[in-house]
Amino acid sequence: MRHFPIRDRVAIGLIALGGLLAASIALVVEGAWSVAVLGLLVSALGCVGWIRSMRQRQVLHGLSSSVRDAKRSANRSLEILNALSASVDTVITRTDRVNEQVGALEKLVARSASLTSAADEGHALAPARSEQADVPRRSVGIVGFFGHGNYGDELFLDVFHQYLGSDFNLTIIPDLESRPYFSRPVEEKVAEVDAIVMGGGDLVQRWNMDPRYFDLNYLKKPLYVAGVGVPVYQNSAKHEEKPHIIARLRRFFGNANVRLIGMRDDFGANWIRTKLSPTAPVLSEPDIVCSLALPPVDKPAGLPILGIVTRQRRVDTPDDYSRLEELAEHAKRRGFRIRHIILGTGSVGERDLANAPALNVSDKELVHSDNLEDLTRAIGECTVLASMKFHGTVVATMYGVPSIVLVPTNKNRNFMERIGRSELVASHNSDKLVEIFGVNGPEPIAPSDVQMLRARSTAFMETLRDRLLSETRPAGTH
Repeated sequence: MRHFPIRDRVAIGLIALGGLLAASIALVVEGAWSVAVLGLLVSALGCVGWIRSMRQRQVLHGLSSSVRDAKRSANRSLEILNALSASVDTVITRTDRVNEQVGALEKLVARSASLTSAADEGHALAPARSEQADVPRRSVGIVGFFGHGNYGDELFLDVFHQYLGSDFNLTIIPDLESRPYFSRPVEEKVAEVDAIVMGGGDLVQRWNMDPRYFDLNYLKKPLYVAGVGVPVYQNSAKHEEKPHIIARLRRFFGNANVRLIGMRDDFGANWIRTKLSPTAPVLSEPDIVCSLALPPVDKPAGLPILGIVTRQRRVDTPDDYSRLEELAEHAKRRGFRIRHIILGTGSVGERDLANAPALNVSDKELVHSDNLEDLTRAIGECTVLASMKFHGTVVATMYGVPSIVLVPTNKNRNFMERIGRSELVASHNSDKLVEIFGVNGPEPIAPSDVQMLRARSTAFMETLRDRLLSETRPAGTH
């Protein structure tokens, strides 16, 4: 439709008025009818043109309004589409995370179902036989405090056996409890393996580099750190950070053969990143014992059990257990029976057993065994645990049993914070133990938290296994 500009509309108006004026003059002055008719015709044509121009203006105005409305609608639709797109992206991201967790849980169930249970096999490092005898197996050297009966460290061996034992020959490198720590020259032992796995435990110490864990010979092979922590001791000059130790640790972790660093909490991971600046990726995942397939247990008949775990600590003054004894008597009045668990085997278990009479509770059940699974089941059968040992709390948590922390180290605090149960952190001599226990004991650990710990820890161990398989080769094939 052609648009009538203002000047055209003015001209049409003048034509209409001029025609009307000419017709009036012709009739009044000269009486010329033919001229009058012609003037009227011209005036009528001008009026018709004016009317058409006004109608076109209205139409154009309507079209302009429609275009504006359509543009606003299009913009609103675009906003809605963008919002929907963002929502879809969020849903996809959350679905991917759920799928990852489900996948990790499915792998854990499948792996757990494939494990065989034997009374003493759980903490042995006997290599699994290769299905193909002619295919050379890779060997991995394990570095940590193993073979001496400390409960958590022996569980680390179970974890390595569970995830690595079917693919690798496993060898403990520092195999003596005291100096010289190695039954043979460390150079020979390292030469016999294809990779080193260090962990877990509080091995990265800010004041000391223990020669069992940081021998430079380890760096001759690909080295992987698994489930390690950075201990912090308050008000202890001996355990303060030392600059020359940090410098040595920085050189060690900066070596190109350090391939993966798995820390067991955010504090340790951030400390490694900030203080040591390694080139290897640094991960923060729950303690690797959370990935371990624990023996099944049923709660025994009779009264519920409060389990108490003590330890012989190397301190100048023996620990005072009077607050623990108050807790035990309170629990007995609430209908609980008391189980004193000696959570260690070998030399460690013997030291803790010697310390057991210091906890003076009448009618207590004393559990002592050199079989790890017996100790683990003793924890799982409890309704509530109070533990001076970190891995007593870890194992209890994985059974869903609430554990009152009796030694508030940073590893205990960080672990309980991860599952939102910091209210369970105390000390063995705290006057809050009875209050924390309450009437019937603390609430059980939420199954969703147990699943989270297991899925994340399992995913890390599978990552470690996959990295070892892809980055190492059997001796003689390099």
